[in-house]
Amino acid sequence: MTPTKPKFLKRIKPKQRQEVREVNQKTMNLLFLGGLVAIVGLATLSIIVSLTRSNVPKTVIQEVKKDDSSIDYKLHYYLNDYVKNYFTLSDDNAVQSEQIAYLNSFYDVPPEIRNQGHVRSTTELISAKLLTINEQVATYQVTYATGVGESRKEMTTGFAVPFGEKDDTYFISGLPWHVKLPSIQAKKGSSNDSLKLVEDTETDKQTKDSLDSFLKLFFTNYTSNQENLDLIANNLLALEGTIFKNLDYSYYRNNGKTITAYAQVTFEVAGNTHSENFNLIIEEKDKSYYVQKLSHTITKDYLKPQTKEKGDTK
Repeated sequence: MTPTKPKFLKRIKPKQRQEVREVNQKTMNLLFLGGLVAIVGLATLSIIVSLTRSNVPKTVIQEVKKDDSSIDYKLHYYLNDYVKNYFTLSDDNAVQSEQIAYLNSFYDVPPEIRNQGHVRSTTELISAKLLTINEQVATYQVTYATGVGESRKEMTTGFAVPFGEKDDTYFISGLPWHVKLPSIQAKKGSSNDSLKLVEDTETDKQTKDSLDSFLKLFFTNYTSNQENLDLIANNLLALEGTIFKNLDYSYYRNNGKTITAYAQVTFEVAGNTHSENFNLIIEEKDKSYYVQKLSHTITKDYLKPQTKEKGDTK
């Protein structure tokens, strides 16, 4: 049997004591001065950077909001009130005096009138339409009735009203005057400029019959059923109180991926019928058709060539 070797405990070395070294006053002064110089340097550098940035020109971007209040409704209301009272005169003398006094309250200074013998019969305003406001003069188209009983008659005239503005308030600045009404009807064009509906000779009979049947289905749902309309058209609202009566005209142009349909349709509203023109962009879908886009017009040049991609007119 092998004898076991005796085990000896290792001697634990005593921990070394940490000695605090004494720093002399000269070293402390150098460290303090060094820190102070560093702080001053950093502060100086920060000031220089700030001044440099402040001197760089900046582009100021200011958002300009669109002003939707282009119509001065206060002025419109004020002028309407004046015109109404100018053309309203009772046959009762007592009421007339009150009406004239109220009319004079519109002026900043009531205008001097030398002729004291003016004759004014009973008048009643029927309608007043503001036509223009230009250089502080408002022009109206006025229809009014004058006289009573059998002597009553209606007149239509142009009527100009001068006005002024003071501290966001208004006043009538002088006596109004009658003017000749300008014609707002454009001159008649030549017959060459009118829309002519040409018979469709481009589309074969089978395709045309199929497309006509689809349009009849479309307009039936367009005037009656929103759910069915959603299945055959993109983002259209069904009409209320309207009945589809007949497809009177149709013309089709194949643009490759889409078909452009020009149609004239008769509708009935409250027992009265009328015609409307349509321009529809149609695509084939699930062995039938689908309306991508609808507009309420047939342009005069609808027979001109069109682009192939979306069926838009050139």
